[in-house]
Amino acid sequence: MPEVRYFEKDDGEVMRFWRIRREGIRCHMSWGQVGGRIQGSSMTLDDVAHAERHLARKIGEKQRQGYVEVAMPVVVAAVDELADAPLLDVMRAQEEKRYAGAWSFYWSGYAPVDGRAGVFAKFHDFQGGPGTFYDYLVLSEDERRALHFIVKQPGHDPRTVSAFLDFVRPRIGLAFDGRSHHKLPLPAPIGRFDHVLISGPSLCGNRYGGRIGAAIPILDCEICDEDTETLVEARLRGRDPMPSTTWDREPYPVIDLKFDLRSANGFAELGGRTSLREKTFKVHRRSMLERGIGLLSAAGPGSWFEIRNYRREILTLTPADVAPQTPAEIHRFLLGDAAG
Repeated sequence: MPEVRYFEKDDGEVMRFWRIRREGIRCHMSWGQVGGRIQGSSMTLDDVAHAERHLARKIGEKQRQGYVEVAMPVVVAAVDELADAPLLDVMRAQEEKRYAGAWSFYWSGYAPVDGRAGVFAKFHDFQGGPGTFYDYLVLSEDERRALHFIVKQPGHDPRTVSAFLDFVRPRIGLAFDGRSHHKLPLPAPIGRFDHVLISGPSLCGNRYGGRIGAAIPILDCEICDEDTETLVEARLRGRDPMPSTTWDREPYPVIDLKFDLRSANGFAELGGRTSLREKTFKVHRRSMLERGIGLLSAAGPGSWFEIRNYRREILTLTPADVAPQTPAEIHRFLLGDAAG
């Protein structure tokens, strides 16, 4: 269950409030004037212990600012009649709260997929922005939950989608077993993919009361088996994220980096800065990898650069290791079996 704490502060002119809600590794804050406009922000932490420390630290800050914890305002409401309702009914009810006709607008274009009970698809004909894509919703047998996935049109192949549905439909329950994600090997490749990532509601914004998860075909090299929820979220939605809706993509391997680069004369590329450090492994884009290797070649003694791949293997490089063949060696290290 979420942990919610609520505070108020009377500054003599207005009553202000501040609220924090912790759900697993995520902390959601909201604040503003009581009865007025509300602002908010969210943060994903490394693990539950880190989230608990963050919660305690933020509460301490607010208490020092004069906020006092009080009981949450109570709103008496009827029992939720949709608690056990089918997902589509829950979606309809929540969409209709936005404005009259919102559900008809949202659901317009979705149609049952031939031969696939409980599977719906909609084609979005966007010529600009994200381009054209297919939007799929796969209901569970009891129709109370679903998996969602999107396929951009250039990589959309009905046979590949059909094989994907064969695999994920019986495994919808995995998205709701309390874990944030599952990386599953395929018994046979689907297109060029050899694994499937099934994400729970926490990685999908807890849409419609946490009833929707996601399914993404992946290559083994694109997600670590031991990845935490924070790392998976960074790979899916962080800097230069994996293009999970592009099913004809090239391999998008894990690139985790940490480094200590030093130059007595300063790095020209960094405007004369003499050092660049990352103390812990973090998800980085390929451009940072390429830039880091370039800096390493010009770095001084004691400099090092570490790369971690999807197998959690670590490649450590020093300035003396940089050679013309280094980029090709790194490419093979990152892709593993996919390099062939």
